[in-house]
Amino acid sequence: MTAYMVAEWTGRNGYADTGIRTDTYAEAEAEGARLHRTYGPQSRYLPMSLRRAIELGVVWGGSR
Repeated sequence: MTAYMVAEWTGRNGYADTGIRTDTYAEAEAEGARLHRTYGPQSRYLPMSLRRAIELGVVWGGSR
């Protein structure tokens, strides 16, 4: 079950969804590091749980 995602910190606009989903925090952290290496030091990619992302409004929760 996918439980983590990678979000991009955009500064004054807050977090943006990168569309990357993973099963573990370690995988999300590794993907964030890969993106940081690709796009340079000005980028900030952060792993977070989908629950936290929903709380922050980065992604919308599904209907139950």
